[in-house]
Amino acid sequence: MSDQFSTSVVTASARNLIGPSLQFANYMSPPIPVVGENRLLFAFLVGRGEAVNPELGYQIWPPSLLALFDSMSGQFHELRAVSPAYFSIEQAADQPMGKGLSPPEKDSTDYLQNELHLFQCCDRVIAAIGSRQPYKEDLARYDDYFRILSDEVLLPYYQKLRMAKIA
Repeated sequence: MSDQFSTSVVTASARNLIGPSLQFANYMSPPIPVVGENRLLFAFLVGRGEAVNPELGYQIWPPSLLALFDSMSGQFHELRAVSPAYFSIEQAADQPMGKGLSPPEKDSTDYLQNELHLFQCCDRVIAAIGSRQPYKEDLARYDDYFRILSDEVLLPYYQKLRMAKIA
């Protein structure tokens, strides 16, 4: 994997760039491989998440940012402001969508172990794509881990993003 950065390195770069600089951005999605112009990118959905009502728990709002990183160099590519309309989803951008995983839940051993497996699957998929090798099994495993790690209320956004070509 010497010609590409690992998914975990790119994810750490995204967290280090986004977390400290955008105080309203309380959640960041797992990495989502997307096709850019002549390159494969990692996309991260970023937005507001917080517990404003203890009875409702940790709530997620629609993503407000899309961070893109180059999968081969690991370099930051672009940060875009997005809204539900960007994904062709009819939803109020200023209203919570539902319950999400809180930051402490994302620090659990099970979550971190599943995140490691997701990164490994993603690395294998990207390496296989780069070398024109079969990757369907690893992609299926990536999807399984992605569903475990992702906030269910964000699945429509993930699905739209995975199917889109980023220009």
